[in-house]
Amino acid sequence: MRIKFSPNVSPFAHIYEDVVIGENVTIFPGAVIGRPPFSSGASRNSSSEKLAKLIIEDNVIIGANSVIYQGSVIGQNSMICDGACIRENVKIGNNTLIAMGVTINSDTIIGCHVKIMDNSHITANALIENYVFIGPLVITANDNSMNRSDVGMSEMKGPIIRQYARIGIGACLLPGIEIGENAIVGANSVVTKDVAPGATVLGIPAKVVL
Repeated sequence: MRIKFSPNVSPFAHIYEDVVIGENVTIFPGAVIGRPPFSSGASRNSSSEKLAKLIIEDNVIIGANSVIYQGSVIGQNSMICDGACIRENVKIGNNTLIAMGVTINSDTIIGCHVKIMDNSHITANALIENYVFIGPLVITANDNSMNRSDVGMSEMKGPIIRQYARIGIGACLLPGIEIGENAIVGANSVVTKDVAPGATVLGIPAKVVL
């Protein structure tokens, strides 16, 4: 573990080995930093492969009771709010906000200047480009088989959300779809197919309205 001097790292946070923490990082009480993944066998992700160090770059704020796993990177000036959970091998760019209660599963890439608001879930193997806004309670999925081996497990592929796209509160994005650059997904929509750049979609299933 390597921590550059900061008076703002709470002694009540738990920091594992293999963590690199940059300058002027604030970590609030109860945060768990560099947690290794473990499985009882109940989850599909039970790999014992050794992960890279968790890297937290300069000027990051990590809220109370948040959990960040090994192998991830949190970019400069980003904020991980209270109660958020970020799994292993997640890359988060600079100046990005991960709000309270957000969950981000493994092997997901999130760009710079992104805002993911309260209690949203970002599935594994998703890609979110720069300047995306994701409202509260948004859900993303990555498995059309819903874990049913008897119908053939599908490839786990989360959605792709291109730069400047905006996702309204409570929307659901199904596996493998692409939301085009500067597109808008309306509140509570269920997106079952790709959305063209600049389009606005609404409804269940979501249809183009503009």
